[in-house]
Amino acid sequence: MKNFVFKICLICSISFSTYAQPVPDSAADEHELQIGIAGVGSESVYVGGDSQTRFFPAIDYQYKRFYFQAGDIGFNLIDNKAWEVNFGMGFNLAGDIDRGDSRLLQDLPNLSFPISAFVSAQYKTKFGLFTVKHDNEINNKHDGHSSSLSYAAPIFKNNWLLMPSLSYQYHSAEVVNYFYGVNTADATERFDAYQTGSVNNIQLSFLALREINEKWSFVGNVQSEFYGDEISNSPIVDDDQRLSLFVGLLYKVF
Repeated sequence: MKNFVFKICLICSISFSTYAQPVPDSAADEHELQIGIAGVGSESVYVGGDSQTRFFPAIDYQYKRFYFQAGDIGFNLIDNKAWEVNFGMGFNLAGDIDRGDSRLLQDLPNLSFPISAFVSAQYKTKFGLFTVKHDNEINNKHDGHSSSLSYAAPIFKNNWLLMPSLSYQYHSAEVVNYFYGVNTADATERFDAYQTGSVNNIQLSFLALREINEKWSFVGNVQSEFYGDEISNSPIVDDDQRLSLFVGLLYKVF
């Protein structure tokens, strides 16, 4: 569940930063810091996994072209009217390292956060935002990689930003087997050994952001992920989609 929190924070913080922060070359203050509190509720796709709700602090910091957002440390290489290109390090968030806190799966080996180096590019048009991202794991947890292609259609209404989005996600076999596979040594009568190939997932989300005043902002996001057969056929998975909800209140310190 912990990595899911990072994932939702990342979606919302990137969306917020795109519209609420100036580009690095603008005449704004060099340092920008937002802090707040957020809550997330999510279903679990793991066998015996429970839906969970948690609250946590949110931090978003930017210094010139460097930024820290939802666990990602990055550098903004290009930011103009049409293009934005970033690279950095962050977490690979293709699965839940807690496996939904399922008691049925507590005998499987513990998972930890895979850290990835990433590069992303966003193209801004009058029709919406097109984003492509690729990351490679660098701390020897699964040695896999992931890619995504997303489209978002921002809608401005009064003080609200409303943004439906559609994302195609690819995860290599190493990523899928790390989060959803069962090694031969860990197989039981209940859970057969399971190793598979790469997977293609689809993600739908709807983000809403409102600037309450110059300091305070509200952000919310509802998201549904649809998993490919390589994940849904795993013996430790009992659903092929996951619904989640995020809400947060942010304060601009400077």
